[in-house]
Amino acid sequence: MKEYYIAAFVPEEAGNFSVYFPDIPNCVTGGYTLAECVEYGEDIFREMVLELVENKKTVPPPSDLGTVQEMVKKIRAEADLPYPEDTVYQLFPSPATEDVPVRVTISLPKNLLEQLDRKAKTEGFTRSGFLAHAAQRLCAQ
Repeated sequence: MKEYYIAAFVPEEAGNFSVYFPDIPNCVTGGYTLAECVEYGEDIFREMVLELVENKKTVPPPSDLGTVQEMVKKIRAEADLPYPEDTVYQLFPSPATEDVPVRVTISLPKNLLEQLDRKAKTEGFTRSGFLAHAAQRLCAQ
């Protein structure tokens, strides 16, 4: 089942917005319009969640709205910033983490590895990219 995280869009005095994903460490962005904030929010949220997965760190579970509101109030208070009552909250779906690359070690005969590297280069792939592409094609059959 897909999980949804809550982001806070906090209007700032300068007319722009700060965007907080308090469940995800260091996941903050901003923008001049709400539409821009959604776009930037999607990007930073995805990158930060995938970074946690890649670094084998636990992705915190999503909090409920009341908890997120309290977390944002605390973040703002610690930074000596006001918490505007017209702060907007938005759900964001958690990105798929199954596609994050996993490092593996394999053994191949030297001549086969050399052939693989030559073919990967002519096809415009790295060794890993070529192996992944070949595996996807064979597994789809």
